Amino acid sequence: MKKILCFAMFMSFGVISLKAQTDAETVTDDMIEKVKTGGFKIGADVGFPLSGTTDISNFNFGFYGTYLFEVIENLEVGGLVAYTHFSGDGYHYRYQGDTTIRIDNDSNSFLPIAATARYHFMDHAFFAGLDLGFAVNVSGDADTGMYFRPKFGYNLGMINLLASFQVITAEVNHSSQDYFYNVNGFNSFNIGIEYSF
Repeated sequence: MKKILCFAMFMSFGVISLKAQTDAETVTDDMIEKVKTGGFKIGADVGFPLSGTTDISNFNFGFYGTYLFEVIENLEVGGLVAYTHFSGDGYHYRYQGDTTIRIDNDSNSFLPIAATARYHFMDHAFFAGLDLGFAVNVSGDADTGMYFRPKFGYNLGMINLLASFQVITAEVNHSSQDYFYNVNGFNSFNIGIEYSF
């Protein structure tokens, strides 16, 4: 009797294990198919610096490439690699007591690398999205920082129109024996266009 019971338990565990493995393979195969049916998008935008960023920059532009695939109806996820440039606005003067200090503002460029997601609504006419990752400083005197970008878009078929709010938490510190000046992040409002292929 014990042998029969042990054999029945062993067979049950084997069937459960085989079913779990089959289900996992099915989920994996489904995900691979979804990734294969995704698509590339490239885009470009121009931006207007906001808040403290206006102290060191007067213009922003960038471009990016992304790959998105649908995981559930109306929801796409993927990855994004971008380039964004904040042009330095030359220099400005800072007054401390009787001393006038000239601070030169360099241009700063970043390479954002991010996960991205989009949710489509109204029969895919509109979408809302979010990029989240980090931005590596490749030129200028800023640090590397976190990258956060909520966006809203309108779908025209192969072309999308986008508006977004870009946040890079990189800091710029100008300091000497006489002064300390800090800008805490690069923020901009951007508008752009995107092509799907």
